[in-house]
Amino acid sequence: MSNLAARTRRPAGETRALLLETAIERVSREGLRIDFANLELEDLIRAAGVPRSTVFRIWPDRDAFIGDLVRALFDADPGFEAGFDEETLELLEHAIAEASKDADPAEARRAVLRAVVRRTTAHNIVAVEDSVTWRAYRTLSAALVSGDSVPGGESIRTLLGEIDRRYVSRMATVYRRLNESLGLRMRAPLTEQDLALSIMAVIEGMSDHRRIDPLGVDRPRMVATGDEEPEPWHLVGLAVHAVYEAFTEPAG
Repeated sequence: MSNLAARTRRPAGETRALLLETAIERVSREGLRIDFANLELEDLIRAAGVPRSTVFRIWPDRDAFIGDLVRALFDADPGFEAGFDEETLELLEHAIAEASKDADPAEARRAVLRAVVRRTTAHNIVAVEDSVTWRAYRTLSAALVSGDSVPGGESIRTLLGEIDRRYVSRMATVYRRLNESLGLRMRAPLTEQDLALSIMAVIEGMSDHRRIDPLGVDRPRMVATGDEEPEPWHLVGLAVHAVYEAFTEPAG
């Protein structure tokens, strides 16, 4: 069967999946540019080996395709919304389980919080920076905030809003469980959603600066944050810990 015949006979669903897969692979290799210059439809059609006529029946223009591509990019990485990579989430879940078994007084549980934050944030900021989805999210967010023209801008703005809301809801649930296990509560009138938003802002800001000055951000700081001896902290860990301390108080 010739390549032309194969292209002609592809059903629309297969054509859609192949073109999106080809585009996602390219973004994984080259990153997502604000103007999507490396994602021209004609070039992707040739690379995917799909019929041009079917592509333009599915997506009437490039903006429609870009909107679907961005959604598919995030759908391909469902862990993105959790804010943490899988290994970091496992560390958090383990800490919650261990703290729930412990009947230690409040200060000992604060020590558990410090250990959780110190261990997870240093690992997580590196993991999110290595995530194609996270980099795409930051690129699109920066473009929309700056007012730059982005193909599919309104649909992408809507999508990013949906992702933000799901992220905040997911993280609020994690922090609520962590607070309960550590005997903490939110300082009135703050909520776990406020905590999630603030920590998200810290991580986004620090990851942006890390691109400019990785050594300045990643250099360990020997700090004593409680009764323990000074320990090596990643700068983002200290910042997140400070936010957590400011937002919470002992429950009893």
